[in-house]
Amino acid sequence: MTKFGYLFDFRHPAELAQTTTAEFYTAMFQQIDYLDAAGYDTLWITEHHFVEDGYLAAAMPMMAAMATRTRHAKIGSYVILAPFYNPLRLAEDAALIDVISNGRLRLGIGLGYRLEEFDIFQMSRAERLGRTLETIAILKRAWTGERFSFTGKYFNFKDAIVRPRPISQPYPELLWGGMAPAAIRRGARLDMGFACNLGAEQVNTYHAALRELGKNPDDYAVVNTRLVYVCDSEDQGWKEIEPHLMYQMCLYGKWLAEGKIESGGLYRADGAALRKGAIIGPPAVVLPRLRQIIATTKMTELALSMQLPGLDPRKVMRSLERFTNEVLPALRADG
Repeated sequence: MTKFGYLFDFRHPAELAQTTTAEFYTAMFQQIDYLDAAGYDTLWITEHHFVEDGYLAAAMPMMAAMATRTRHAKIGSYVILAPFYNPLRLAEDAALIDVISNGRLRLGIGLGYRLEEFDIFQMSRAERLGRTLETIAILKRAWTGERFSFTGKYFNFKDAIVRPRPISQPYPELLWGGMAPAAIRRGARLDMGFACNLGAEQVNTYHAALRELGKNPDDYAVVNTRLVYVCDSEDQGWKEIEPHLMYQMCLYGKWLAEGKIESGGLYRADGAALRKGAIIGPPAVVLPRLRQIIATTKMTELALSMQLPGLDPRKVMRSLERFTNEVLPALRADG
């Protein structure tokens, strides 16, 4: 059965925003309250640093706040940028969030790619994979609750112990974020679920890698994101979201190009292509399109992206309410 989540990045660009920062955060927590009460499976956050539009940088504090605010939905990162964390501190923070949420933490992990972030954090981008792999190994050891030592290229310590121990056993669910085929296959080798922000081709690459390793793809989570906006007509919806989506894709495209990251041409300022790829319109249009995507992309969870940067949260809430009441019941009934 496909699960359904919702993705937040907390971006609030001054040139597009229609609320103050305080009003915007109040509106985001209203969405969080609504989503939890409506039975969504996971509330996801994503992370970047040093962005003028306020892109969420304090990922762990935000997940802690969401954990205390909610009762049912799991809380997940899609994804945290592991090279910028001390792994023991990350283990401690994640364990605490898992405890206060009663075992509802899902931790998606990525390498990062923005040159500016590595420059300002004074870290070599060439070290990002090695640091991330050591971080994952340390997290798993730390969450056993036993005292342990670690000797690696980047981290060395003796007799560390992390308390409290997570409620999730053997530890909070780990997912791997990546776009390039080699990165996707690495996630399978690491025995992690897949946080996929592209489509069926990438999911197929991940599943093929699992099968080559003798693993059953049915045992692993695949979380896929889609931009969804429910409104009276496609023309109306596109008019409302176009400047916000163009802003988002222009900035992602710039970052990816600077980092020489291949995304299959997805992140570009092509209005016609973006409109075609977005799922916009009344429920009678949105529902069959999502059914087709779910049928052809072997995901275990669909994470909705609705709150585009600077888009009026009141419009987003109307879209979310219509999706929840007029689309989601049919999708859940499909199984």
